[in-house]
Amino acid sequence: MSMIINHVSYVYNPGTPMESKALNDINLVINDGEFVGLIGHTGSGKSTLVQHLNGLLKPTSGEIYFNGRDISDSDFSKKELRSRVGLVFQYPEHQLFEADVFSDVCFGPRNQGLSQKEAELKAFTALKQLKIEDEYFYQSPFDLSGGQKRRVAIAGVLAMEPDILVLDEPTAGLDPAGRDEILNMLNDIRNERGCSIVLVSHSMEDVAEFADRIVVMDHGSIVFDDEPASVFSHSAELEKIGLRAPEVTRALIKLKKEGFDVDVSCINIETAVETIAKCFGI
Repeated sequence: MSMIINHVSYVYNPGTPMESKALNDINLVINDGEFVGLIGHTGSGKSTLVQHLNGLLKPTSGEIYFNGRDISDSDFSKKELRSRVGLVFQYPEHQLFEADVFSDVCFGPRNQGLSQKEAELKAFTALKQLKIEDEYFYQSPFDLSGGQKRRVAIAGVLAMEPDILVLDEPTAGLDPAGRDEILNMLNDIRNERGCSIVLVSHSMEDVAEFADRIVVMDHGSIVFDDEPASVFSHSAELEKIGLRAPEVTRALIKLKKEGFDVDVSCINIETAVETIAKCFGI
């Protein structure tokens, strides 16, 4: 089920001395089964935008359509929307609250009206997909490591089987191994379940390998919306707004400037090695 964001703007504290425009005329389409990277520096508006996707915030102006319906209509069920568009917050502590992990992940399906057995089955499936070991099922989620908490928070949303899974900075604070594990899990989830994924990050490295599209935000506006290779080719413009293209892309651009015939559209190490080897006839 696709989502259409149509000329959406949002103002915090309108009509007060603290008035601040966080979103400015946003137009965006999230297609079925698509992996979208939403990138921007702190304060660019990306977190504000994703809170509109499941109705936590209402646009100051503009419309958001899910499955052809305006989510701001009075007869549109926000409860149904939030089970179809699942939002995982940046800090897992903001959405973990039950006494143990299994109960926490069961909460969403139970709130959808499923029986206890049905909820437990969906919770078990989600926990296994996020590779949470059985030994943690009946521990307090607050006793887990940061990476484990994040996976439990994702499992809690995934158990509701959303059509769109939105994750706000899911790899923040994780070491490289933990980051790669989370990103690979998300890509597997997209492939196995066919859901769309919107991954919010300030890091190009997070989305370089898996995103079908990258949407770059700056000061509440979208400045780029294209395939990764096309977005990364604007490395100078990205740096001006506080972002860096992946190191692989930056290295290839430097080689290109030195006169080497390399393909700067490569976005991961494997393809970069191939183009460099080809350049040197290896």
